[in-house]
Amino acid sequence: MESNLDIKTQIIPRVLTHTFRAELPMQIVDMINKYIDEEVIPHDPSFGEVAGNSKVQNSYTRGLVGQIRQDKRSAQLDFDIYNTDTGKIVKELLDKCCVQYLTGIGHGDTHPDVFEAWTVHSYAGDYNPLHDHGVKTPGGLSMIIYLQVPKCISDLPSPDDDGSIYFNDVSGHVDGFTYFNWSNLNKADIRTLYRAGEEYVKPKVGTLLIFPNWMKHAVMPFFGEGERRTFSANCNLYAPEMLGTKFTDMPEEKQNQIKGMFKSNSYRYGGGGGGLGKSKSE
Repeated sequence: MESNLDIKTQIIPRVLTHTFRAELPMQIVDMINKYIDEEVIPHDPSFGEVAGNSKVQNSYTRGLVGQIRQDKRSAQLDFDIYNTDTGKIVKELLDKCCVQYLTGIGHGDTHPDVFEAWTVHSYAGDYNPLHDHGVKTPGGLSMIIYLQVPKCISDLPSPDDDGSIYFNDVSGHVDGFTYFNWSNLNKADIRTLYRAGEEYVKPKVGTLLIFPNWMKHAVMPFFGEGERRTFSANCNLYAPEMLGTKFTDMPEEKQNQIKGMFKSNSYRYGGGGGGLGKSKSE
């Protein structure tokens, strides 16, 4: 894999937060898909089994809060980022993108560590309701890479930059889209019918999205032929004071100080056991 790949990136300011978007070269997308097809799927005993079957042991599908199970090929599979060449390349790439994201929003001294990854294989009727992800540090990031997009989704019109044309659209124009919500409405906002912070993102092969792990998101169902395939991962964030020290072993005063560095209006702390986000599907 070339080390000087040209990757177009963008930090997108949102109300209360920022998100990160990159367009990955097809060389990277093809490498990930090839590894999934040749190594991940053939070696996962759960693939091809309907969720709930006794054979579903190693797949993330067992822990889904959503419905990635309408087809026997629907699955959520572990992606090893530590013990394979492809996994190591992907982890290094994502860690570097996280550094760029953090530096761009003024947290350049924060150390990111992508620590878990999985793939999601969705077919007609699959969906995932609103959820967030858990991490093992006071603040964290989550990410999605779109690897395959069915024609019935890619043929849909793209939303405006802020997703506004789809705010009340229930005619199928957001089938298969990823929905994000980062609102922090108070009573005054509700009384004035203030619009919540939200966006529909149309899947595009090669697009990488990085966002705070607390950001609520959902996957809309689609109805058509083909596989909607995504790669997802979670990233711990370590302040300089945390490096080399287990967070929960620190004095309470120091823990509170570090939590403040990552504080947001939708702050979530996942603790040491995987966190509050129960679903990992995108």
